Amino acid sequence: MYTYEAKVIRWVDGDTLLVEIDLGFYVKTIQKIRLARIDAPEMNNTVAYRERQAKHARAVAKKFCPEDAIITITTTKQNKDQYARYIAEVTYNNTNISDYLISKNVAKTYKP
Repeated sequence: MYTYEAKVIRWVDGDTLLVEIDLGFYVKTIQKIRLARIDAPEMNNTVAYRERQAKHARAVAKKFCPEDAIITITTTKQNKDQYARYIAEVTYNNTNISDYLISKNVAKTYKP
C-alpha cells in the first residue's frame, strides 16, 4: 500500500478527479484518480437525465471536497483501471470520499 498527500485540481465526474500528487523530495505528478469501490454516472452520457445525475454527483463531490483541497490517497502500485487511472481510496478531513458519496446516494457500490 502506498499513501500520498495530493491537491485536488478538478473533479472530472462523481468518481474521478485530477490531482497533483506530492511524491516527496520536491517531485510532483498530475494523475487522474478513480475512487475505489464506487460507480457514479458518467458525464459524457447522451441521455439527458443521466447527464443531470452525473452533474449532480460531481457537484456533491466538489462541494464536499473542493478544488485545491488537500487529500490523502491510498493505493497499490499496480491498481489501475482500463483507462490507466489509478484506483484509490481517497480521504478528505478524515472522511472516505467513496463512503460519503454512497451515503449521499449519488454513487453506487461497485464490485469488479
